Amino acid sequence: MPNSMGIVVDPSARFTTTASVVVIGAGGAGAIAALAARSAGADVLVLDRDAAPSGATACSSGMVPAAGTAEQKSRGIADSPQRFSDDIQAKANGSADASLVEALTGASASVLEWLTKQYGIRFELVEGVAPGHSLSRMHALADRGGATLLSSLYSALAKQGVRLEPSADVTDLVVDDAQRIIGVRYKRSGKVESVGCATLILACNGFAGNSQLVAQYLPDVRGLPFAGHEGSQGDALAWGTELGARLADIDGFLAHGAVVLSQRLPLPWSLMTEGAVQVNRDGERFVNEHEGYSESALFVLAQPHATAFMIYDERVHEIGLTMPNYATAVSSGVIKRESLLRDLAEQLGVRREGLEATIALVNALAFDDASDEFGREFRATQMLLGPYYGVPVTCALLGTEGGLAIDGSGRVLRQDGSPFPNLLAAGGAARGVSGDAGGGYLEGNGLLTAIVGGYIAGSTAAAAIAE
Repeated sequence: MPNSMGIVVDPSARFTTTASVVVIGAGGAGAIAALAARSAGADVLVLDRDAAPSGATACSSGMVPAAGTAEQKSRGIADSPQRFSDDIQAKANGSADASLVEALTGASASVLEWLTKQYGIRFELVEGVAPGHSLSRMHALADRGGATLLSSLYSALAKQGVRLEPSADVTDLVVDDAQRIIGVRYKRSGKVESVGCATLILACNGFAGNSQLVAQYLPDVRGLPFAGHEGSQGDALAWGTELGARLADIDGFLAHGAVVLSQRLPLPWSLMTEGAVQVNRDGERFVNEHEGYSESALFVLAQPHATAFMIYDERVHEIGLTMPNYATAVSSGVIKRESLLRDLAEQLGVRREGLEATIALVNALAFDDASDEFGREFRATQMLLGPYYGVPVTCALLGTEGGLAIDGSGRVLRQDGSPFPNLLAAGGAARGVSGDAGGGYLEGNGLLTAIVGGYIAGSTAAAAIAE
């Protein structure tokens, strides 16, 4: 985070250009915020520090949770925003902000419908129930992956005439004496440029890539390597703190317990829900893999050399091939396949006797549809049968769940709870809905706050200008 970043109080500042809405960050939250604002008639400029904008969304699974969608109804799934909210709060032990949870779950179905009807970005219901969810509500494009979703949003932005400036490193927010944002200054191609605005949306992610801030706010995970988007440097946190914004859920984080670190590649956790298990070098399981990938990270960290091994079979492998990250891992050669467990154990460097005993126990539990000592329920349809697959993985920090406090409209809040007049935040720049601890992350929370939260912030910005 550049030392020159800050807040400049200059009511008489002049700017080289203007836009009614400026969005900092062109990841999922920023892209959809810009799209929502532009669709409502606002003139929008998006600034992103990367030469090829992507953000955390491009690194994600691309699966967005939503309740009460047409896709669910066509399958006879009776979901509702309230049921979705209950699942979020159950995972977060009731510590997620209720008004924010209600706003996001309540708008989730309509946002996906809006993207489909207005821009042809069509979501389908993903098979299966994600960990922590009470029924199927994950939605994704037919071509899975966050990069595909982001590309679709960029295409929509281009068609709407939204200006997107890459390699734009924002340094300062310019405010008047009443703390109203009047513009921003940024560096691009070696020049200092500026843009005046009526409303500013911060969508520049969290602070997981800033080791100093992680050590300050998240000391328990400072030992985790970082495998998220490098732009997560805490810019929004720095500006907000200097303005006097309230921070919320700052202890919350998103980690992952199955990362191919050499490629910064989180493997899809749905492999676990389909039957895969994790073992250590002794071939022994050490966690309920169905609790979720964020919770598993600290358990993996506690294993020798912070290394675990995913073990599964041909059926799970075939499911994985439909998911971009897994297909990438297969292409890179890190996935090992053997007909016999003893040969797989030798390839992976895992104790053979331990692995064979573990899989025998897993299959015995599955045969009886029973639960194990960790509380994981096994099913007969998910017995692990040869040929077998394995991959060494580690744990990593992907993102932060705390940030600027916002209300249900995306407005950034002061210390006293009142909103700043024209400052909004979405995605990783703002507090999430996972509460104040690492175990509160419900799968899909990140894209819920990015996609739905971004839409809400963009709509709020446009409405404020129209008043």
